Amino acid sequence: MNKIKLMYDVAVTMKKAGNLAGVLTANVRKGHEEVFTLRNEFQKADSGVGRSVVSARFNHDGHHVTRESTTEFDLPCCCKSGMSRRFFHGGRGRDQRGGKCGFLGRISLALGVLNGIEAEERENGMARLSLNLDALPAEMKECLLETLRHKAGHCHAHGFLADYRGVEDLHGQINVEIDKERKIQKITLGMDGGLRDADSALHELTVSGEVALAW
Repeated sequence: MNKIKLMYDVAVTMKKAGNLAGVLTANVRKGHEEVFTLRNEFQKADSGVGRSVVSARFNHDGHHVTRESTTEFDLPCCCKSGMSRRFFHGGRGRDQRGGKCGFLGRISLALGVLNGIEAEERENGMARLSLNLDALPAEMKECLLETLRHKAGHCHAHGFLADYRGVEDLHGQINVEIDKERKIQKITLGMDGGLRDADSALHELTVSGEVALAW
């Protein structure tokens, strides 16, 4: 199955689609301890009107924090609006890092990811895109890890997130289920690796996540 053609068809179909609803769930475990859970129920109309209900629970060194929020928005042309970009992505400027994970490094990473993606035709015209992180070259995996550490470094004010600057040796797979109309139905993520804390102790890290979409 031609993965480039499939990805192009999905991109075109998703761009044309208007109404969208779904549920995002995520879970992070350090060793046998659950340290983070998230559930986000969201919906958006073609007009830009939408709603997001988020529930998250943090566990940092035995201290638990639960956060719940509801956000309603009305952002016409939200894909092009500068205001919406700041709303959803924050106001940080461009990442000016050099090195292997600078601009050219990110291009190499994107091409490496594209090369590692597998496309599979399934029943009733459905399809699946999958990426096994172990299929990436070693330097690509290291670049991905460096990016994760860099993102965590920006979160020094949040102890839980800052811990993930020590993530290493990442494995896992991402699957994207696509229906016969070339709309994404579900995205699932499963990863495991090691997390080295400030005392250099290595802990097992397990991450799972799912996005289920309805059109």
